[in-house]
Amino acid sequence: MTSPLLDPSRVPTPPVSSEAALREEVAQLRQETERLRRLLETAAQVTWSTEPARDALTSISPSWTAFTGQTAEQLRNQGWLLALHPDDRAGALAAWQRAKAGTQLFATRYRLRRVDGAYVWMLARGVPVLGPDGSVREWVGTCIDIQAQVLGEERAGFLARASELFASSLDASATLASLANLSVSALADWCIVDMLHPDGHFERVQVVAADPSHAPLAASVQRLSPMPRERPVYPPAVALATGRSTLVPEVTDAVMQSVAQDAEHLETMRRVGIHSLLTVPLMARGHIVGALTFLLTTSGRRYDDEDLRFAQELANVAALAVDNARLLHGAREAIRLRDEFLSVASHELKTPLTPLSLKLQALSRAVKSHPDSPLAPVIEAHVETGHRQVRRLTELMNDLLDVSRISAGTFRLQREEVDVAEVVREVAATFAPRFALEHCEFQVEAPASVRGCFDRTRLAQVLDHLLDNALKYGAGTPVSVRLVADGPVARLTVRDGGIGISPEQRPRLFERYGRAVSERHYGGLGLGLYLTRTIVEAEGGRVSLDSRLGEGATFMVELPLTRP
Repeated sequence: MTSPLLDPSRVPTPPVSSEAALREEVAQLRQETERLRRLLETAAQVTWSTEPARDALTSISPSWTAFTGQTAEQLRNQGWLLALHPDDRAGALAAWQRAKAGTQLFATRYRLRRVDGAYVWMLARGVPVLGPDGSVREWVGTCIDIQAQVLGEERAGFLARASELFASSLDASATLASLANLSVSALADWCIVDMLHPDGHFERVQVVAADPSHAPLAASVQRLSPMPRERPVYPPAVALATGRSTLVPEVTDAVMQSVAQDAEHLETMRRVGIHSLLTVPLMARGHIVGALTFLLTTSGRRYDDEDLRFAQELANVAALAVDNARLLHGAREAIRLRDEFLSVASHELKTPLTPLSLKLQALSRAVKSHPDSPLAPVIEAHVETGHRQVRRLTELMNDLLDVSRISAGTFRLQREEVDVAEVVREVAATFAPRFALEHCEFQVEAPASVRGCFDRTRLAQVLDHLLDNALKYGAGTPVSVRLVADGPVARLTVRDGGIGISPEQRPRLFERYGRAVSERHYGGLGLGLYLTRTIVEAEGGRVSLDSRLGEGATFMVELPLTRP
């Protein structure tokens, strides 16, 4: 396509005289100058030119005057700087001086005040126009509106900061406080946060004003109830009751009167001095959890549809964070209630075990006092079975009590001088009959003495759980216990030839209620190895596992024999 500035049809015909040629050339230059000016005015929002002697914009800058409202007198002596945002003036002036000093491209970004008082981000560019002698005759340039680009960058950064703040806290109140304080620094002069609690009541939880001197007024706003009426019109009430957003670009006194809950509410809104308002609901999983209200009271700008879309995006992120915090709180509360129930249930279940055990002992003594009775062997066998079941139930109750103590933070060790080898032999002796009953070859290897400072009862509990685990999953296979002292460390190894454990199951095996097999085929609560790990780590040691599916398992416990 041929440029109109280079249209061959516009080339003048040869002149008939020098005077006529000069007039024709001047007329064409004027025409091209006017076309160039119009082209510049359509190519950019603002064009400008300077007078180097006065360092002021010239009359060739009507678009600057139209945009900013500055008069020719106001443009004198770098008066153009007064149309820039105060925070951007120093940077723009430094860039301008560097460009003039090096006769190079002038390029910078700044906020330019529009005639209505609102600031718009501009990309300013300028180049020098040189005379025949190489000196600068003037500077010409443009200011391109980049408000949408900068706003997009700022809002992307804002959402990133908001997401970081929300991720750093799983407390709903802290999340909302962070949101309100972050919003008044970038989106609004005031931010109001209203919440709809799970039990159905509404609460105004946060009111933040950008101006600290408005703190007393903010407290008055927070005391106002966002409770929606039967047919709400107050924007936060609309969002809380219906989940609808409200955008009021220009808040007049008539608008405030129409939405006021009562006379006090109207007076408070007037004191705040609302110019523009935006309310969006906080929605999570299809449920309303609250509402965000943003107010403009001092700046010249007004909220628009783009602000509404961004506010809703922010509200979605905030609602997700609040919902996650509530879910976490609910999960923690459920765990607390579960642990409390386990503690109470364990105590209550242990209560009837004591008299039951006493009755079994009395029955055992009665049987032994009549050894000639033909029923004595049968009764004694049933009594022994009853004793075993009572002991098993007692162990299970003790495990549940230990779990509740660990959860409550009351689990404590009672350390004393202990011969670990002696503890190993004692526990092994109690298991020997059980292994014999299951036709398991059972070997114990321990030195004469391995002494250290431990909780004797808990140490016995560790070996008890490991041997019970070997008996359960290694029935009918050889089981061995080996204790060695290796310098400052005691190593206790329990090995069985049972079903083994697959690699993917190992990480959860030492967790609470962790299992490597189905509870349908193997009983227990899944607490033995969890308690083993907890006790060993509390003693300053560690427990590890070496196993392959179908090839048995080897548990190794390392305990420090010396302490700092």
